[in-house]
Amino acid sequence: MENLDIHLIFPPQWSPFQPFLSTPALKAFLVERGFAVKQSDWNVEFYDYFISRQRLPVAIDRLDRYVKDLGPEHDSYRNQALLALGILSDFDRKSQQAKGLKSERCLRTIDEFYTAVTAFKRLLFAFSTAEPVVEVGTSSLSTSDVLSSIPSIDEFCSNPEINPFLSFFREKVRAVKNEPRYFGLSVIGQEQILAGLTLSRVLKEVFPDVPILIGGSVFSRLVDKTNMISHFFKKYFDFVLRYEGESPLVELLECSDPFATPSSNLCLLKNGKIVKTKLAPQVTLEQIPVPDFSDLDLNSYYSPETVLPMLTTRGCYWDKCAFCYHGMIYGDRYRMLQPQTFAETIEELSEKYGVKHFALNDEAIPPKLFTHLPKTVAPGKFYFTGLYKFEKYFKPEHYRGMYDIGFRSLYIGLESANERIQRHMKKDNTQDVMLANLQDAHDAGIWNHTFNFFGFPTETRKEAMETAQFLVDHADIIHSEGTGVFSYEHNAPISKDPKSYGVSEVVQKPGNVLELYYDYEVTDGLSQEEAADLVDEFGQMKKSAGVYSYGGWIPREHLLLLLSRYSREVLLRKLEVLDRGVHEGVSWAENVNWFTLNASGHQPRHFVVNTQAGKVLETNRDAVVVLEFLPKDIPTETVVQHFPVLEQVMAN
Repeated sequence: MENLDIHLIFPPQWSPFQPFLSTPALKAFLVERGFAVKQSDWNVEFYDYFISRQRLPVAIDRLDRYVKDLGPEHDSYRNQALLALGILSDFDRKSQQAKGLKSERCLRTIDEFYTAVTAFKRLLFAFSTAEPVVEVGTSSLSTSDVLSSIPSIDEFCSNPEINPFLSFFREKVRAVKNEPRYFGLSVIGQEQILAGLTLSRVLKEVFPDVPILIGGSVFSRLVDKTNMISHFFKKYFDFVLRYEGESPLVELLECSDPFATPSSNLCLLKNGKIVKTKLAPQVTLEQIPVPDFSDLDLNSYYSPETVLPMLTTRGCYWDKCAFCYHGMIYGDRYRMLQPQTFAETIEELSEKYGVKHFALNDEAIPPKLFTHLPKTVAPGKFYFTGLYKFEKYFKPEHYRGMYDIGFRSLYIGLESANERIQRHMKKDNTQDVMLANLQDAHDAGIWNHTFNFFGFPTETRKEAMETAQFLVDHADIIHSEGTGVFSYEHNAPISKDPKSYGVSEVVQKPGNVLELYYDYEVTDGLSQEEAADLVDEFGQMKKSAGVYSYGGWIPREHLLLLLSRYSREVLLRKLEVLDRGVHEGVSWAENVNWFTLNASGHQPRHFVVNTQAGKVLETNRDAVVVLEFLPKDIPTETVVQHFPVLEQVMAN
């Protein structure tokens, strides 16, 4: 058995729809230099475990207790527990449908695909409702108040009754046969913090002599909070590898005693104090080989076809936006992969792994590549999605060229349509440029998705409503959008000079000692609460105007797969028909479940739930029997006509 230098592990919680890029890029670099490296995706495996049959009895038992024991002040949660029990009463079918998301067959029709995605999300909801603390989504993780203090974090990381990661990790770690010199954990999102700490603690228990290294952007930023982070050294991990890891990790693996002579980019605890070592020179993108996904099971992701992540750049060519911290992760140094190298890389990845779909995870694809990629990438072979920035430089031919080589969707940070706010946040876009770019991309056949937020400091209600109205008015060329509230982040330029942006006070969020986002107060303009209210108001505006009512359930990776099968206009029509049917309750058999609760010494209680509408009906045994024998293709109206008692639960 090969002696491992390092075992790289990607912990939950992250998207289960595609592989990540962090450890495949790192592994390729290390292997090329002669190191023995293993990588594991314990994120997607956790999803399999979390909604598995082995966890079903515990989940049902907990939900039963919630329904029976919670007082009237918890009616809302009891209602969620009843919905969850309804979903789990149909576990076998829902589980098969969710697993179908891993098969290309689910793409045969939009209806089949929707059924698979929805089944997966409903199982996550049901099992999460049964959890005392965590709520696992496909792109989110809620953890109650666990992060409110160091003692509560320690308690969570050692208590299997409240921590679903713990049992999973104990099983995975005990199965590790080849002890490495180091374990390396990639933590690239805040949602991974608790699972990453839990895993670190288990690794310490089973392999006490193997140093643990934490890499990724999250802990690179958290080490600024020395009072908090020092607690976790030794007890959970030994080193934090700051920023980019390629050459620093080579240094570390070549070092005989990193505690005595620490290598570059490290943060460690020495004599009770946090020590940060010098930063190593960054490598060029040409020095990083083609990412190595070879020991990841690409069929394990909840996607009917594999979408591989790619980077054409590190850093951002603009690197001025007041709200964005990404540049600091790359030392505020921007590097771009040469177009020919990019073309050769995707050809090699396609040949090696049989893939044709790629997601470019750049902060913004640079304008230069809009010119040169169409000249170097073979047309008709691949499909791409990516993020970019509005630029007056772009012309219709740029978008046509990108479409011809396979770009089917582009995601762009609109943020605000108000030009004063654009200048204030150092983004500097104008409405004329926004509309020209969106129109040209639309005309080329590309799906436009905009990211937007309300509440950048000093923004007035009138200015925010300008953005809302812009989105409604131009829904003909903006095909989907995501709108939220401005987030004040640690390390972003605004955090270095808050007063110049109109922030009067920055407040540590209560309930999270490892928080990288802050509450804040403004000198004038919308408060955080008022901005949140505007998001709700915008939701009503969209509903009244009949825009953006389709496809909100589709993950980014899956949208690319659909757009590679259907033209944008065909897909839009199919989604509109599907969503209309969903809201009209056409597919009642997919949404309506029923079950019986049996309590010792009490009469059985019978429930019918509509998981789409979030409705619960307590009824009698006769109604449940009727539903068991009804053909599943009978229209909702017919069911309600013959059994009026079911109307209150079947109507969406």
